[in-house]
Parts: sequence; structure tokens; C-alpha cells
Amino acid sequence: MLRSNSVWFVPVVLSLASLGLDTTKAIAQTNYEFEAIYNLEIRLNEIAPNISVVTAVGNSLDAPYSLTQLSSMGYSRLDPTTGVSTIVPDAAVFGLEGLPVFGDRLYSNESDNSLIGNSTTTATINLENLTASAFAILNITGGTGRFSAATGTLTLTENYTISPDPTAPLIGQALIEGSFQTPASVPEPGNFAALVAMGAISTTFLLCRHNQKANILSQR
Repeated sequence: MLRSNSVWFVPVVLSLASLGLDTTKAIAQTNYEFEAIYNLEIRLNEIAPNISVVTAVGNSLDAPYSLTQLSSMGYSRLDPTTGVSTIVPDAAVFGLEGLPVFGDRLYSNESDNSLIGNSTTTATINLENLTASAFAILNITGGTGRFSAATGTLTLTENYTISPDPTAPLIGQALIEGSFQTPASVPEPGNFAALVAMGAISTTFLLCRHNQKANILSQR
């Protein structure tokens, strides 16, 4: 009788213990919608024929999540035949090697929250009206604070006024909209299963001891 109890006890322990070891976590995402208008100032510094470093700074009065500040750098190449400029983060795209790779950042002055990414922009200049327009896709590749490990895509629709003074910055506005996500780890009920397993094992052990005592008493 004691032998049959032991044989039954072992597989139960092994089965429940293996259940308790399941600590797998499912990955969920928190989604954030984004829409804001930023006032921008753009400066260009030519580093090669028709290629310039573009620096943009901006601020918003209504940006969600207090991401009211914008900073961006990239490399612009002007096609003089069309008046279209392409702006990218890596100058190697234009055949210029060894230069730093730039990026974009939306951040808060009130916290350490920020979004980090890189954008590709197409801009068109109208010299007759002294205006410019641009469209950019900003790929979010990370962040800080509550937006750590953020991913997503934002679009920028921009309009600028060009000063007759070639040294003056471009002044304009950009509508930034889209969405991004941050990962959120959600534990599976593995810990609960482990507690259940421990309780079941303890119960099984007590039952076996009870049966052993019963066997001993019956043999007297």
C-alpha cells in the first residue's frame, strides 16, 4: 500500500512543479495618438555644392504628453532643376562619408519624457512667392521616460516663409500627427499557477503521510 502511494505521489509533484515554472510573459502595447502644431525655425549651412546641414528647432503650445519642444538635424540636397530638396539623416545617401548621422527629437521641458527618431523629408521652394512646403515621415525608434522603447510613425506637413535675406532662417509651422506605441509587460498567471502547485504538492504530501500512518496502524 505504501509503495502505491509513493508511485502516485511522484508524477503529481513533477507535473505541478513544471506548471509552476511557467513564468512566460506576454508582451502588450500601449498606444498613443499624437497631433500638434509646432512653430519652426529652420537654418541651412551649406557644406558641399547643393548640400546643406539643416537644423530645425520648434515649440508647441498644445502638444500632447507635454512634448512641446522639437529639435531636428539632417542633410539636404537641392535639385536645382526642379527646386526640390530631399532631407535625410545620413549624408552617406548623398555620397558624403564620415559625417555624423543626425535625427529628430520631441521632448518636454517638464520631465524626462521624449521621443527619438529619424525622418526623411521632401521640400519644395517657390521663389516667386517666397514660400516653401515640405512633407516628412518621422520614424520613432526610441524614447526616454514613459516613452522608453517607443516605436511608431508620425507625419509632418510643413509650410514656411522665405526671407529675401539669404542668411535669415525659414520661419513656418508644422502639423505633426500619427501614433506611437510603447511595450508593456503583462505577466501570465504563472506565479498564481506556482502557488496552486505548491498548495497541491503540500496537500498530496499530507495525504501520503496520513496513508502511511493508517497503514502502520492497520498492521499493528
